[in-house]
Amino acid sequence: MQTLFGARLAQHAESTARAPAVALPGREIGYAELAAQVRDCAAWLARQGCVPGHIVGITVADEMLHLVTSLALLSLGVPQVCLPTHEPASKRESLAEKLQVKRVVVTNLAHALPGRDVSPLTAPRHHPRTFSGTLEAMLSDADAPAIYCTSSGTTGEPKLYSHSQRTLAWRAERLAEGEQIGPGYRALALASLEYGVAKRRHHTTAYLGFTSVFAGNSASPASVPELCAELRVTSLELSVLQVASLVQDADCRPLPAHTIVWALGSATPVSLRQQFKRRFGKTLFVNYGAGEFGRIASTYPASVDDDLEAVGIPAPWIELEIVDADDNIVPAGEIGEVRVRSGCMEHQYYHDPAATARHFKDGWFYPRDLASCTPGGSVRLHGRSDDMMNLHGIKIFPAQIERALEAHPAVRAAAAFARPSAIHGDIPVVAVELHEAALATEEELMARARELLGVCAPRKIILVDALPRNAAGKVVKRELADLLSSK
Repeated sequence: MQTLFGARLAQHAESTARAPAVALPGREIGYAELAAQVRDCAAWLARQGCVPGHIVGITVADEMLHLVTSLALLSLGVPQVCLPTHEPASKRESLAEKLQVKRVVVTNLAHALPGRDVSPLTAPRHHPRTFSGTLEAMLSDADAPAIYCTSSGTTGEPKLYSHSQRTLAWRAERLAEGEQIGPGYRALALASLEYGVAKRRHHTTAYLGFTSVFAGNSASPASVPELCAELRVTSLELSVLQVASLVQDADCRPLPAHTIVWALGSATPVSLRQQFKRRFGKTLFVNYGAGEFGRIASTYPASVDDDLEAVGIPAPWIELEIVDADDNIVPAGEIGEVRVRSGCMEHQYYHDPAATARHFKDGWFYPRDLASCTPGGSVRLHGRSDDMMNLHGIKIFPAQIERALEAHPAVRAAAAFARPSAIHGDIPVVAVELHEAALATEEELMARARELLGVCAPRKIILVDALPRNAAGKVVKRELADLLSSK
């Protein structure tokens, strides 16, 4: 059984040899100080009426305050959900209603929600403190929902799921093995803690007793290398868009040799991996996973066959199969649907039996991604099963269209989707976003697509100023199809 978050943080606080808990520009916070802040916040939340069984919403943009509040709720055994400040009030209200959120912790009273108790949070005093007391007194069920999350919602309405403390701890321990995390580890996720992927990384770092790095107001692409050098960042997590900004920024300095860089959040074009290698002289590592399940595959430390179109080999702590419509395993090289399972995973969506039946079956999780396995064992993604097009009986995968166009030096990103036709079936269309100041015509790109794809080429290419994306940087294709319906 894992030692869970409250007790784990107390252990780190009592160790004089422990690394700093948090590093910010110009300041470091030790585990004793973090634990004292968490203890004080937990006591305040308990006085506010936060108890296990009542879900608490967090609407806090400040990273340090968000981390302290989240760890305090974990230590109390009180379930939490992020109601992000960047979302409109209507979306926060809808999510709070679905989960029957009892109370919302805010730093700005303008973020209070009608019908919900509100607890205005103030910043702790910044001076050295010592830790005393317990952080686990109220945790009664390590398998109860601890954190509620939403799926990305790129192909439909976001789904709700939860993680228990045992799941969070199990994932942290597996990632420590997979990424060879050890002394000196310092993680910077450039996204805010209001984004699930960044929050999970900082929970992992706190659980393991290493250092979370916060960028503060120094997160512009040109400043990232300086920040990594100043704060000795060993693990830098970026969205694909942030990677592209680094590559394109002429003023960006070299990245430190000690910094490993990961691309997260959406498919990473081969061309972008190559550009990153040429620009910075280091490999851009890729993780493939799902919030509901965790890591599925990774190119770290290297794909066994160095296939640049692959997302790496399956994580050693999971089982992965690529199956056909009847759940039979397909041969290597053939495209099928991914299914995965592990020793500690979720098995349902919150109050959504239809989505549960579609994604969870016989102990397996189906992310509904299409993939194939290379002879060397790496996983290649071919898009979503929901997105596959059928044009006059020809199966066309959006990913093959997107890869072909994203290899063009002027193309920043491409998103392929189908326009239904009663006569032809699915007509492939692709929206293309160009790099800033880049020049390319729809006709030029169409000729390139036909040359590379033949009958699988799109029938129409539309240039757009910017593809619609969610907060994590993923293209929202359902919005894209609506946006371009008249073009």
